Amino acid sequence: MARAMSADDHHIPDETQARAGSADSTPNTTPNTTPNTTPSDRQGPGPLLRAAAVQRPASELIELVELLNNGDQSTHAQEVLDTAAALRPVEEVADMVPLLGTAQAAAALHAAAARRPVEELAQLVGLLNSGDQFTYAREILDTAAALRTVEDVAVMVPLLGDGRAAVALHAAAARRPVEEVVQLVGHLDVQGAPTEQQSRRRLWR
Repeated sequence: MARAMSADDHHIPDETQARAGSADSTPNTTPNTTPNTTPSDRQGPGPLLRAAAVQRPASELIELVELLNNGDQSTHAQEVLDTAAALRPVEEVADMVPLLGTAQAAAALHAAAARRPVEELAQLVGLLNSGDQFTYAREILDTAAALRTVEDVAVMVPLLGDGRAAVALHAAAARRPVEEVVQLVGHLDVQGAPTEQQSRRRLWR
């Protein structure tokens, strides 16, 4: 026998919810007083300075840095130098360094040491060495030894050869936590093993 149909057997729209939904979908006509800005609009001169650091000729870059320094905008000047040291060809960076103030040059080289591939860092160290700028080369070595991964430092060591640059890198890397020093020793053992084996073979012949 069929039962009487109750209200629960039907889907009855909730008119209160429907009205609320309509109200929620009503466009907000309140005037928007917030400026229509994007994050890039609020970044200041950073993008401009970074573009100039990469695109302008090196001579004009030095002029830009001097003008910023003279205009009490040394923070912006350092931003230009850091970007240039990290991204310009290493030959240009090596030529630029002696033209800068000591503190700004050192800070720019720290940026390069933290960001450039280790192969380029070794090349930059060599160029500074050959130009009697070992003090600046040492800035790169000290920063790389302290901040780069153990693997990066291990790769960099043979690229420097057996000169004082490699000695300086070893000395700086020795100040890392002892666990990392042990890791570095292991990496250098692996790198040096083929060379040592070749030397032994030559002696045995």
